[in-house]
Amino acid sequence: LLAAGEVSGGVHGHNRLGGNSLLECTVYGRIVGQGIPVANRTRAEVPSTVVAAPVAKAPNSETPEPAGGSDRERPVTLEEVALHNTEEDCWVAIHGKVYDLTDFAPEHPPGTRSITNLGGTDGTAAFHAVHNRGLLDDFDDVQVGVLAS
Repeated sequence: LLAAGEVSGGVHGHNRLGGNSLLECTVYGRIVGQGIPVANRTRAEVPSTVVAAPVAKAPNSETPEPAGGSDRERPVTLEEVALHNTEEDCWVAIHGKVYDLTDFAPEHPPGTRSITNLGGTDGTAAFHAVHNRGLLDDFDDVQVGVLAS
C-alpha cells in the first residue's frame, strides 16, 4: 500500500523534506487501500491491527446548490477567519481559499492538533511544508470562501 501511496502521492518530490514524502506515502497508501475490495469484508472482520485513515468526502454532484448559487467564492477576511479558532469551530486559509476543517480535524491522520493549531490563521506555509496543493481538491465541499485581499 505504501508503494500505491508513493505512486498516487508523489515520489519523494520536488519540495519535500525527507520524511514528509514518506508521510504522504503512508497517508495516500491507506486511502488507496480503503478503495481495494477485499472479498467484501465488513469492518468487524478486519483485524484490529489494521488501521485505515479516513477519507475526506468527495463533493456530491447530486446535491443541489443553494438558491442564489454557491458561497464558495465569497470573500472572507483574515479577521473573519480569526474568529473561527477553536476545536469546535476551526477555519483555516490555505492558498487563498478558506476551509472549515472542524469536522475533518479529528480524522486528520497526524492528529487533531496539527489542524486546530492553525485555526483562525493563514496556514499555507504549514500546509505546503507537508502536503502538495492538489490535496486541497478533496476539500472543495468544506470551502467557505476565498481569502479577501
